[in-house]
Amino acid sequence: MKIQLESLSSFIAAADTGSFSAAGRKLKKSQAAISLSIQNLEIDLGFSLFDRDGKYPQLTQQGELFLKDTRQLMSQYTAFIERSKSISNVEQIKLCIGIDPLVCCHKINKIILDFSIAFPLVELKIVQQNSESLAQKLTDKTLDFALGVFSQNVKKHFEHIAAFHLIGSWIVSPSYVESNNLHLDNGVVKIEKSLFNQSRILLSSEIPLTDMDESTLTKQIWYVEDIHTLLSFCRNGLGIAYLPNFVVAHDLEKGSLNKLVFDLEQVESSSSRVSLIYNLGYQKSPAVEWLTNNFSNFKLCDPMSV
Repeated sequence: MKIQLESLSSFIAAADTGSFSAAGRKLKKSQAAISLSIQNLEIDLGFSLFDRDGKYPQLTQQGELFLKDTRQLMSQYTAFIERSKSISNVEQIKLCIGIDPLVCCHKINKIILDFSIAFPLVELKIVQQNSESLAQKLTDKTLDFALGVFSQNVKKHFEHIAAFHLIGSWIVSPSYVESNNLHLDNGVVKIEKSLFNQSRILLSSEIPLTDMDESTLTKQIWYVEDIHTLLSFCRNGLGIAYLPNFVVAHDLEKGSLNKLVFDLEQVESSSSRVSLIYNLGYQKSPAVEWLTNNFSNFKLCDPMSV
């Protein structure tokens, strides 16, 4: 059975207008062409669609049932054609981007959601690895662009756009406070610089220490790339950690972690610059242009709510 779409269109038009001649006028065809098209359809189906005994053709019971299915089929066909036209206009069907988990705050997630609405036909793949790994993937040309905390030495090999400041805090666990006899005041721990320099420091390798020289610190620096592991170590009192505020906001709220300040000098306002990098000479599609603009233009207003 080879049913023609043209025959289905003729059938629907005849059913809607109530006559073959009116259907012909609607479709700009002759009455004979409409009649022949419907007859061929009936032959393919093996049953009559219209009762032709009266002045005007009337749908048979089989015709009424078939009309419902035909309308649904033609609706799907129309949607298929429109989607096909849209696909032909998309300059980039697949997009692969890298986002360091350390910078993937709630506002980044909101931008991704908005992107899915603005570009519903683009297939998006998001790679979440540390910034160093993302830079290597860009070098290997397996990413379109990457968002993370990159050193100047890394950025000089790529096109780069300054995005936003990543606000972070020094944090410790209540057990660490107790075991080291530290002073706790309204959830904030005060510590002398000398004791801090003798403590084990837990860091992600991507976040630079903007407030101090690492060479002056204790040799007990642990670099932990996975933020969940780093958080677990800090919660269990293994040392003092530095993490973005959006990562530790929940722990600070429920009291499983405390902010750290040096004597009277608060250092929880430290920040790192997040950058967006892509290969030299990379031609950005409208989808990439939209994402890079949104990633680079938003501001972190309240560091504890992002």
